[in-house]
Amino acid sequence: MTIPFLPPEPTPKQWEEHQREIARCRGSTCFGALTAHFKTDSPVALELLVDGATYVTQGGDRTSSGKYRRWYRDGIAPRDVTVEHVLALTNGAVDLRYWRDLILWKLLARVPPALDELHYMMEESFPRSIRKILFYEYDRDRFGRFHHSDIGRERILTLRDLRSLNAFLALLCLAREGELLGDDPRHSLPTMCAFDILPYILHRFAPLRWRWAILFGCLDRVFFRRIYGESGAYYAFPREGVEAGLATLDADSNFTLPAMSGRHAPRPAVEHDDSLRDGLAAIKRIFTSAGA
Repeated sequence: MTIPFLPPEPTPKQWEEHQREIARCRGSTCFGALTAHFKTDSPVALELLVDGATYVTQGGDRTSSGKYRRWYRDGIAPRDVTVEHVLALTNGAVDLRYWRDLILWKLLARVPPALDELHYMMEESFPRSIRKILFYEYDRDRFGRFHHSDIGRERILTLRDLRSLNAFLALLCLAREGELLGDDPRHSLPTMCAFDILPYILHRFAPLRWRWAILFGCLDRVFFRRIYGESGAYYAFPREGVEAGLATLDADSNFTLPAMSGRHAPRPAVEHDDSLRDGLAAIKRIFTSAGA
């Protein structure tokens, strides 16, 4: 059984709007990648800088096609020809394909990807540094399989501590996996960790930040508004908290924000074995006596 939403659950019409919001978020992120590189958020200026094109109306006024405005306003994704053109124009600095095809957009959908598709994302989307946390073996076994299992609290917190975009996406994958399995803890903890590092992600990645309120709205609707257990417990994920965290990081990028997901478990005390120390001391005494 799926993990229920906090009432009132969005209506079918609101879910339709949610899907449009995902498209706008994707288009805005691609637009944000251009604005970060070219240092302008003017669609007309970008059209001139990227395409070298201006248009003259019959009355002699200069205008534009509205191509880039449609990205963030209507959620139109860049076509392959534009992706390749921008990549060449910026000498590889702006890869719109990366932002356009980010697995984030599938993870934000009302219905999670099927478990097989979700597992494929987890296996193929991340570098070894992430896979070694997601799986106990970060490469395929001799039968060509990755082994998916409950990786436990400590590994999830280790993902959180990376504060990287890949870690953020991996946490969302784990949360959606928990949703598909109807496992409340396997949904709630990765969700809390994703919320904790969201300010770091927005601070580091300008394309996602450009219209981050849309992104937060989609995350809130799908991940943050859930109730857990028989008692109907739920957690608050305030947008104001993300906004405050982002402002704090803008002032001091090295600041460590408080985490609602908690701390790692303390490591057990290690009992010191004095036998090695005593043995080395005995050997030293022997050599000292021999040299006397």
